[in-house]
Amino acid sequence: MVAELVLSFALGFVVLVAASYVGTTMALRGFFGREYYNPENRQFTISTTDGPRETGDENQ
Repeated sequence: MVAELVLSFALGFVVLVAASYVGTTMALRGFFGREYYNPENRQFTISTTDGPRETGDENQ
């Protein structure tokens, strides 16, 4: 009886944490947009669907 209660509580807590993580991640990405870390220039870049923007600084 007590084991079932503890197992139910633990499972509910894991589901709550997972749902909170997914919901928070979706909300923050929707508000701020997606940014990815670029290891080549060690900066965060925003991914675009039309490809990278050319500024002319890369070839100099």
